[in-house]
Parts: sequence; structure tokens; C-alpha cells
Amino acid sequence: MIMKKFSTTLSVIAVVIGAMFATVQAEVKIASVNMTDLNIMFYKRTEVEVSLRKQEAAIKEEIAVREQKVKSLVEQAQSIQKKSDPTLSEEAMKKLREEAASVQNELAAEGEELKTFVQRREIAFREIARRELKLLSDELHATVQAVAAEEGVDLVIDSSAVSPRFGYSVFPYVKPTLDITEKVLKKLNVGAPADFDAQAELKRVRGEQQQQPAEGQQN
Repeated sequence: MIMKKFSTTLSVIAVVIGAMFATVQAEVKIASVNMTDLNIMFYKRTEVEVSLRKQEAAIKEEIAVREQKVKSLVEQAQSIQKKSDPTLSEEAMKKLREEAASVQNELAAEGEELKTFVQRREIAFREIARRELKLLSDELHATVQAVAAEEGVDLVIDSSAVSPRFGYSVFPYVKPTLDITEKVLKKLNVGAPADFDAQAELKRVRGEQQQQPAEGQQN
């Protein structure tokens, strides 16, 4: 009798829990966004990339100038070495040795300065890039959250999410009607320049991504 009552109680609990889950599932509103595409089509991303490329080019130019100075000192040291001749007087040889030592000291100092300069610039550039990209990411996520709030969405999933371990889609199928990517993109690109074409940018980046493996195979 006790077992029968216990069994009946479990059945009731199971029904109640099932009803609760069904209610929760019915009330939760889910949406999806393609975060990868949104990142590509966000107009500020292209502006940041252009800015970073310019900064990187300026750094490379600075490094090239310093490298040229080191190269000139190396050539100067080699030129002095070629002047060395056993037939020269002791005074002339002494002068060459002093000149060579001076150039070598300057070369060592410039070489060390170049190394330090490159390291500092690389660290600074990486920090700037990290900070700029984080600002883009923060704005992108904030816009998704804003649209989700406007739409009364409880949960937003990234339809472009890929498993880092296996490389396949985390969500093999997402119902197209759940997608709010276009709504997010519209809000995201409110301040975009008139000539910015989000779809053209998406097509360009995808094209480059498709070409990269082919180029790697050729090498």
C-alpha cells in the first residue's frame, strides 16, 4: 500500500514537473543572430582596420629608418676594416683601430636600441588593437541586447558559433524565423557612411577567406 502511494506521488510529481517545463518552454522567447556576419558588416570594424593598418605602416616605416641607420654603420665598419693594411704606419693603424672601435660601439648601441624600439612598438600596437577590437565587440553585444529587449526576447543564440575542438557548428539547425541579424545590423549601422555597403563587405571578406586555403595549398 505504501509503495503504491509512493508510486502515485512520484507520478504526480513527474506530471507537475513536466507541466512546469512545458510552461517555461512556452514562455521563453528565443532568437538567433549571426555574430560572425554582424562583426564583418559593422561599419566601424572597417574604419578600425584602416586605422590599424595605417598605424602598422607608420611603425614599419619608423623601424625601417632605424634599420637603415644600423645598416649604414655595418657598412661603415666593413669599410674601415678594408682599409686595414700591414704596410700602414703604426699611427695610421692606431687611428683605424680607434675609428673601428668607435663605430662598433655605436653599432652595438644602435642595434640594442633598435631591438628595444621594435619590442616596445609591437607591444603598444597589440594593446591598441586589443582595445579597439574590444570596443567594437562591446558595442556589438550591447546592440544585440538592445534589439533583444525591444523584441521581448529572453535568449539569443549565436547561429555562427563553431566548436573550437571539433570545428563544426554548435547549432546544426536554427529556424530562420528566429533570426534577428538584420534588425541588429540596421541599428548597428545607423551612423554608417552613405557609401558603406554591408553586403559588399561581407562578400569581400568571405571571398578572401575562401582564397586563403587555396593559396596555402599552392605554397
